[in-house]
Formats: sequence, structure tokens, C-alpha cells
Amino acid sequence: MKTSLIGSKVSTAVMFLTTALFMSAAGFSAKAEDLNAVYQQGRAAYYKGDLDTAYRLLSRVAAANPKHAETASMLAYIRANYQPKDNSLKNQYAAVTLPKVQMDDVTLTEAIEGLRALSKNASGGKVTPNVIVKGEELAKRKLSLSLANVPLDEALNYVTQLVEAKATYDKHAVILTSQADTVTSAVETK
Repeated sequence: MKTSLIGSKVSTAVMFLTTALFMSAAGFSAKAEDLNAVYQQGRAAYYKGDLDTAYRLLSRVAAANPKHAETASMLAYIRANYQPKDNSLKNQYAAVTLPKVQMDDVTLTEAIEGLRALSKNASGGKVTPNVIVKGEELAKRKLSLSLANVPLDEALNYVTQLVEAKATYDKHAVILTSQADTVTSAVETK
């Protein structure tokens, strides 16, 4: 009876160890399969040209397996050749080219309205500049301007310089202030 009890304990221990080894092997296999799935998704995104997604997924694969040659190669290409999208207002305005800007003796307010209309036409209705003019005196300043094939951000820059103002690009708008107001507020803060 002692022998069968000892044999029973040994077989239970062997069975437990076998189950534990199987479970850990299954867990390892699942992790390897998950990593392979992440790699395949990253690779597919890479070849589709979705480099944001590819970079995110392939970085996970590289963290788990830094010696994976294909992953390292794709990540090296992405790092060397890809610039993340910059959706800043200045870059949006720089992407719109105005074919012709002709303004003669107009107020700053009229010039801004003209640039809005030109930009809307040039961008197919996608980009209409949001410009805030601070100060009634600044809004009434006159200017004349003649430009051809100029990016919208440069046209705004020219208008700003002609009325001796300062342009500040905010998240949602370009804010024009008088340079005299800027100097006065800097002196007051000291």
C-alpha cells in the first residue's frame, strides 16, 4: 500500500509538472503568435504606406525581438524617410498657393477678406484663413499689394508687414496686433 501511495504521489507530481510545462509552452506560443500577428499587421501597414501605424506596431515587435532583421530594416526606412504629419495652422496655410493677389489701397480688414476668398477658391473650399485683427486702428490701416503664385502664409506675412503689425499663429487663428501694442505691453510687464 505504501508503494501505491508513493507511486500515486509521484504520478501526480509528474502530471502537475507536465501540465505546468505544457501551459507555459502554450503561453509562450501564444505570445509568439501575438508578436507574429503584430509584425504582420505592421508589415501590411508599411506596404500600404500607413507609416504611422507601421511605426507603432513594428516598434512593439522590435522591443520584444531587437534582432528581427525585417523589422529593423522597415523601422530604419521609416525613421530616415518619414516625417509625421504636421497639421499646424501655419503649415495648412503654406500648402495653399494663391495664383494672383492684387489689392490697391484697401484696409487691413478688406485685405483679410480678400485673402479668405482667394484661399477658399485656391483650396477648393478646404482652407479659409481665420484671422483676428486686434484693434480698430489696425483694422483701418491701408495697404496695396501685388503678388503671383504665393503661398497663403507668405501673403499673410506681406500684409502684416505692410500695416506694421505682428502676426501670431495660434492653434485656430492668426492674431494680428499692432507692433506698438506689442512694444507697450512688453515695457509694462517689466
